Amino acid sequence: MGKAQRKPVEKRKEEIFYIITQIISERGFSAVSTTEIAKRLGVSQPAIYKYFRSKDELIIYFLDQVKENLKKIIKSAKKGKTTEEKLKILYKEHLKLIEVTKVLPRIVFADEIHLGKDKKSKLREVIFFYKRNIEQFITEGKEKGEVKKDINPELATRFFLGSIISSSLYWMLSDMNYSLSGETDTLADFFTEILKTEPEEEFSDKYETY
Repeated sequence: MGKAQRKPVEKRKEEIFYIITQIISERGFSAVSTTEIAKRLGVSQPAIYKYFRSKDELIIYFLDQVKENLKKIIKSAKKGKTTEEKLKILYKEHLKLIEVTKVLPRIVFADEIHLGKDKKSKLREVIFFYKRNIEQFITEGKEKGEVKKDINPELATRFFLGSIISSSLYWMLSDMNYSLSGETDTLADFFTEILKTEPEEEFSDKYETY
């Protein structure tokens, strides 16, 4: 019986998450409010208070959901057999998520979040979680000989995230008039080419003990 009661709550929260993404993509974080969400849902403002007591709670919940989406991307990437495959999956799924939500680039630069201690802390948690997992993929690639020995995983991860943010911002400035996920192969091939071990390096590693 408890399960049946929780289901409508989760469904409503999911609706609220997508409405927040709409508001942010249209007008930014400053426009997020219980009043605006109630209006778009077609319910009274007190109805929203059943789930969230304040704007800060709304944004914290939103960031938690973003983290859950990033967890799904990481889980998909782990299915790749090589570092190159994993990074290509990361690009593809991340760019697809941005196409759907249209808000992830805004999150990083949102004054509303950086002004509040709790929101800034939550944003840091989300980004650092994602960053650690990408670093791990690159580190494992070095250990398997798929990534150059002199590559710094932390720095490479920053370049990876930077390529996604810059590509997303360019896409938004271009009025989203092309497929962002269609850039997957171009971005992934360019990035993995930088990381990839050269044939000569593979050969010397193989025979250096002889």
